[in-house]
Amino acid sequence: MSDHNGQNLTAREMVRAHAYPVLAAISTLSLVAMALLQIPQAVKAHRYNRCIDTQIQLQAVQHCDGR
Repeated sequence: MSDHNGQNLTAREMVRAHAYPVLAAISTLSLVAMALLQIPQAVKAHRYNRCIDTQIQLQAVQHCDGR
């Protein structure tokens, strides 16, 4: 196998040369997926907090279910 510099690399050297970019891409995709999966819970918590804030302003007792 030849590298871009014209060097012949062994299989082990090829793995070492390409492991970092592959692992970086996987970790980036993983972080993006985790961030996207947290959006629905963040929206629910925001709506619940808004309901609680309204209750406190009105001094009312009401049920907030986060919708």
